[in-house]
Amino acid sequence: MNENKESFREWFRLDNAAIIFSLVSSSRIPALFRLSATLKEPINVNLLQTALNRTIVRFPYFRVNLRPGLFWYYLRKLKTFPRVEADSKYPCKELRVRKRGTFPLRVRAFKNRIAVEFHHSITDGTGGIIFLKTLVVEYLKLRGVEVSKIEGAFDISDEPNFEEYEDSYKKFYDKDLPSIKLPPKAFRLPYKLEKEGVYHVTTGIIPVKEFIKKAKEYNVTVTEFLVAIYLDSLQEIQFNLLKNKSKRKLKPIRVSIPINLRRIYPSKTMRNFSLFVTPGIDPRLGKFTFNEIVKEVYHFMRTELNDKYISQSIRQNVRAELNPILRIMPLFVKKLFGRLIYMSYGEKRYSGSLSNLGLVKLPSEIEEHIEDFQFLPGTNPTRKVSCGVVSFKDKMYINFGNVSDCKELEKTFFRKIVKMGIPVKVESN
Repeated sequence: MNENKESFREWFRLDNAAIIFSLVSSSRIPALFRLSATLKEPINVNLLQTALNRTIVRFPYFRVNLRPGLFWYYLRKLKTFPRVEADSKYPCKELRVRKRGTFPLRVRAFKNRIAVEFHHSITDGTGGIIFLKTLVVEYLKLRGVEVSKIEGAFDISDEPNFEEYEDSYKKFYDKDLPSIKLPPKAFRLPYKLEKEGVYHVTTGIIPVKEFIKKAKEYNVTVTEFLVAIYLDSLQEIQFNLLKNKSKRKLKPIRVSIPINLRRIYPSKTMRNFSLFVTPGIDPRLGKFTFNEIVKEVYHFMRTELNDKYISQSIRQNVRAELNPILRIMPLFVKKLFGRLIYMSYGEKRYSGSLSNLGLVKLPSEIEEHIEDFQFLPGTNPTRKVSCGVVSFKDKMYINFGNVSDCKELEKTFFRKIVKMGIPVKVESN
C-alpha cells in the first residue's frame, strides 16, 4: 500500500513515537494522558455529544482504530462516533485500543468538567489541547455563545490540512548524524505500587504572576524553574532514604521533559512530534544547593535545545524503526521485546517526568465561560509519579499523578514553593 492522499483517508502508519506506545500499552502502562476543561455551568451531555460528533470529523486522524498488521500496528479510519462517557474516580485507566472499533481517545463528563483522555498512538499534548479547545468552543457555540473569531482552536468548517497527518519525525530525519550514548540508570522512588487502576491525583494551584516573578529572580524560564524544584525535591527524598549510608548507594537524578518540536521545526502535524530532554544532577558528587541545581538545569536546557542535538535524537529514534532486521520481525515478536526494551533502555534512566503545556488561550468570549484547564500525564509503574502543568488566565495548575502508596514527592515539591513565599492551594482526588 502506498501512503498517498487517498490512502490517508482510510489508513495510515503510526508515527515514530506512536510505534513504541502501541507495543507497550497495557493495564499497567495505559499510554494515556488526560486534558480537561472545567466550565462555569453544568455540562449538557447531549449537547456535548453533538459537539463531539462535529469536532471529530475535523480531526479524521483521531477518528481511527489501532489495528494489527503483519509487521506493525497501523491506524484505520472509523465511520462511527465516540460516545461521551461518565467520568471515573481514577483517571487514565486502560483503554483497550487494540479492540476492533475502539477509539484511541475517550471523552468524559462530570458536573462542569469535560475531559479527554488520549492514547499516545495518535497524538501528544499539543495535538490533544487543540482538540480539547476545539471541542469546548463547539460545545459553547451550541450553548448559544457567539464567537467572532476562532483563535487557539480549529474551525470545524475548515478542511483538514494534509500536513496535519504528517510523521514529522521521518520528515526531519537525518541518517548521517552520530548515535547517542545512553545515560546510566537513575534513582527511582522506592514506594509500593497501588493496585492497577488506582491513580492518585494531587493538584497545586498557583498564581502565575508570582511564580514567573520568582523564576525571573533566578533568570530562568517557568519550565526550568519547575524542573529545578522537582530535582531538588527528589534529591531531598533520596538523601532522607539513604541516611548514614555510603555515597556509593546514591544514584543520579534525572527528570524527563518533553519538548514540543513544532517550536523548532516547521511542522503542522497533529500527531506525536515531541522528544525528551533529561536535565539532572549526580548526588554522588555531593549535595547540590538549589542555586546549583538551577544553574545545572539552565545550562543543560540551553545546550540540549540546540536543533543540532535535537536532530541527533530524532535520528536515534527513527533509525531503530528503519532497522531492516526489526522491520521484517513479525508483530508478535516486536510486542514481546517492545516492553522489555522500553523499560530497560528508557524508563529506568529517569527519576520522574514533568510536562508543561504552557498558557492556554482562547477568544475572550469563550474564556469567560471557563473556570480552568488541567493536564495529567499517564500512569507509569517505573517512575510511579508524573507531573503535568498547564496555565489558564492567572492560575497555574500543577498536577501530580501517582500510582504508589506514598505522596512524599508532591508534599516536598509544594512545600518548597510555599517556602519561597508563593501561595499554593492543594486539591486531591
